[in-house]
Amino acid sequence: MALQGVILSWSGIVADDEGLHLSAINQVLLEENLRPWDLGSPAQKELYRLHYLGRSDRERLPALWQAQGRVLSPKQREELLHRKALYYRQALQEQKGSLLIPGLVETLERLERLQLKVGLVSGHAAAEVEAFLERFPCPLLAQLTDHFRYRVTGEEMDPDLGSGQLHRLLLERMGLSPQECLSFEATYAGMQAARSQGIPVLALATFFPLHMLQRRANWAVDGYPQVEWERLQRWFATGQDRPAQAA
Repeated sequence: MALQGVILSWSGIVADDEGLHLSAINQVLLEENLRPWDLGSPAQKELYRLHYLGRSDRERLPALWQAQGRVLSPKQREELLHRKALYYRQALQEQKGSLLIPGLVETLERLERLQLKVGLVSGHAAAEVEAFLERFPCPLLAQLTDHFRYRVTGEEMDPDLGSGQLHRLLLERMGLSPQECLSFEATYAGMQAARSQGIPVLALATFFPLHMLQRRANWAVDGYPQVEWERLQRWFATGQDRPAQAA
């Protein structure tokens, strides 16, 4: 079955903005008299990356609060999400350098030449995604928004339905089966979500060492320039040159 579309997860694939998201979450934690995360601590950094990185905010905030003995009602969760989004947008405006993942724009141009559908999945609020994209001037903004014809964002996440629902919804909107699509992921949570829907995964080593990703994805590369598009298309079309399945 030929490759027809590509899903781009947000964190580590489109944007390197997890630091801003965590800063916003820490601000809310402090306001709620809870301990913020200290990513200067190797142990805390590793714990956060393993258990929270890449999860949707609707999952992540309740889990972070529960870890400190607090249970959020749906109303409290929505209020905290609103405050977190506000602090994220404020931090974004103060950001000096670009947070776009290197090679993204060139990859989008390549996908357009290949006439592949491109979908965007993010566990963050749509307003945060829009704020990020608007933060960068044209022509980057035009190039990005022209390509993202299909989007799924955090508001559509039901924490009770578990991993993979945003990927499943995006596949429906793109009109593709899992076997016709490739999902670009950079977090363990994202890889698990895509694979739970039967979508082959290509992992970028944005947050984790390459050897750690090779066990969880069909393909793993250091960055966009290392993606072998001819090999990928051949595998989707014929099944030849198939890599070892992830454990």
